[in-house]
Amino acid sequence: MEQEYIYGVARIRALEGSLFTDETINQLVQCKDYDEAMDFLRTRGWGNGNPDQSLEEMLEQERRRTWKVLDELIEDKEQCEILTIANEYHNLKAAIKQVCTELETENVFYEDTKTDTEFLKNCIRQGNYNLLPKGMEQAAKDATTVLMQTGDGQLCDVIIDRATLEAIKQAGQEATNEMIKKYADDLVTISDIKIAVRCAATNKDASFVSKALVSCDGVSVTELIIACKDGLDGVCSYLEKIGYSQAVSALKISKSVFECWCDNKIVENIKSQKYDSFSIGPIIAYVIARENEIKTVKIIFSGKINGFDNEFIKERVRVMYA
Repeated sequence: MEQEYIYGVARIRALEGSLFTDETINQLVQCKDYDEAMDFLRTRGWGNGNPDQSLEEMLEQERRRTWKVLDELIEDKEQCEILTIANEYHNLKAAIKQVCTELETENVFYEDTKTDTEFLKNCIRQGNYNLLPKGMEQAAKDATTVLMQTGDGQLCDVIIDRATLEAIKQAGQEATNEMIKKYADDLVTISDIKIAVRCAATNKDASFVSKALVSCDGVSVTELIIACKDGLDGVCSYLEKIGYSQAVSALKISKSVFECWCDNKIVENIKSQKYDSFSIGPIIAYVIARENEIKTVKIIFSGKINGFDNEFIKERVRVMYA
């Protein structure tokens, strides 16, 4: 098994040399306007070199480049399922809402997912939940029933979001690679923390919170539910108790800075893969790093387009993997 990934990891090591560092991101932030920032990206090989290419086109091209690398290096796509679960379930949620509301909103689906979006919508329209991929059936049925009978979009979201986390958790438990196991648990842990913060801030009751959280190694769901009863102060006290004081500090600054901390925690936890040469871990980590890089570039451009100053933008940029 170790020999299987030697070539792939060697190629990833070469590609890691072109990943943006924190300093590169800082240079992008310092660009005076949109045009200068686009030129900066083009000089570093992003996009097709055409000055007329839009930011969205460039980001999509970079995303496709990243996934092309993954396709070339990993034959067994189940090995990298952890990377696509969130998009698959996002599409399920979007399909349910389109069917139930009869509104065909554009650009709400992720492309290149395993399950065709028209197939998803047809299954929901016809009530053929048993034809959906394993793990989606009950959640799709419950979410559709809730939306059709009550119109409660928030509860529909909770049902699908929880199913997403359950699928991520299961993928981690079934993985043979330790990095994937840890990454899956980290995703659930950080998601639980974010959910608890939102629930505490909006005074959700214990029943609602318990429906949203998924058990993991990183936090105690039972203690989080209890903490939510005391609002944000209760959640912050619990997080400090278990070693997440940096999350609390970020939350006290702003919601955006807290979201940044959440993403940074995931990236920091995969950096050990830069020193692994014999497993699928570095390949998975590279894709996560690139997605984080693309997301950060998008955040920077959003700040510039909306006229925010550089200090405001810096607070929101993510830590780089490189």
